Amino acid sequence: MKELHCIVPGCQWHTRHETEAEIIRRASEHLRETHGETVIRESMLETIKANIQPEKGEAA
Repeated sequence: MKELHCIVPGCQWHTRHETEAEIIRRASEHLRETHGETVIRESMLETIKANIQPEKGEAA
């Protein structure tokens, strides 16, 4: 299982899933709905991917 915490400083949102693709989809949706992003830029996707981590307490 992998997890991601929102890339926006101060935001407490996070998600967990088995696949990076689903985490990226959820993060993109969150950025649109919560933070008002209308376009998810390539740089944002790269930041999301770079911040996906193994769930705490789990081996990589």
